[in-house]
Amino acid sequence: MTSEKLGTAELLYRCAKQMNLQPAWIVQDGLFTIQTSSGEKYINFARSPLNSDIGISLAKNKYITRLLMGRHHLPNIPFARPQNLAEAKQFLRKHSQIIVKPVTGYGAQDIHIVSDSHELETMNIRKYIFEKYIAGKEMRYLVLNNTIIGVHESKYGTSVAEDRPLQRISYRDITWDPLLIALSLRIASILDLHFAAVDYLVDAKDQVYILEVNTNPGLKWFHAPSAGPPVDVAGMFIGSILDSLPRQLSPRTGGLGIPFVKAYN
Repeated sequence: MTSEKLGTAELLYRCAKQMNLQPAWIVQDGLFTIQTSSGEKYINFARSPLNSDIGISLAKNKYITRLLMGRHHLPNIPFARPQNLAEAKQFLRKHSQIIVKPVTGYGAQDIHIVSDSHELETMNIRKYIFEKYIAGKEMRYLVLNNTIIGVHESKYGTSVAEDRPLQRISYRDITWDPLLIALSLRIASILDLHFAAVDYLVDAKDQVYILEVNTNPGLKWFHAPSAGPPVDVAGMFIGSILDSLPRQLSPRTGGLGIPFVKAYN
């Protein structure tokens, strides 16, 4: 398995090449084709074919995701969708320090930690979801077809900047939290997702909160973590696409060096 921190599209492309699927770029570092027994198929990780359109749209909207988690009585971070500056300032007064992020944003773009109400005055309030700021450890559980295939911890201190220093510590499966495994699978089921990363915040008292759900999480940190075991999630992802095709293919070698048939063991 490669130790390079490759982009997700490049990881998938190399994986497909090693699986003898004759990949060819349509859009460099974006869309590519693979050749299968049922014809040419397209791989566009930004919109996983493993997930339904409704599932992708639900997870993309952070406010809708929060509402659904609340309907199922799951551990939400306190949140609000202010309609004006007065409501925004009221939420800040209640919680003292908050996170402000775009309702449909991704990555760490346009995210703010706010503790002074003057910072809100220049913002387009209705563009954002507001959440209580809670310090703690951030964990990511990666779900594929009702199975957890990888877990890691994100370490970057209190910064939310897009270019913040980041470490990802991969966890061995014997250390995975059974409660977070079950919760991740339930969340994926509620949102109708077959592939997703569920992110959690665990505070100093071991209280768990759902941070967000991502339908196209980056794979590079699973293949080349800062520490801990690498996991061939690219091979598992493409293997699941092949398994979803009408005609069953013969056993194959998974992605970047791990036999795919062992990936589910």
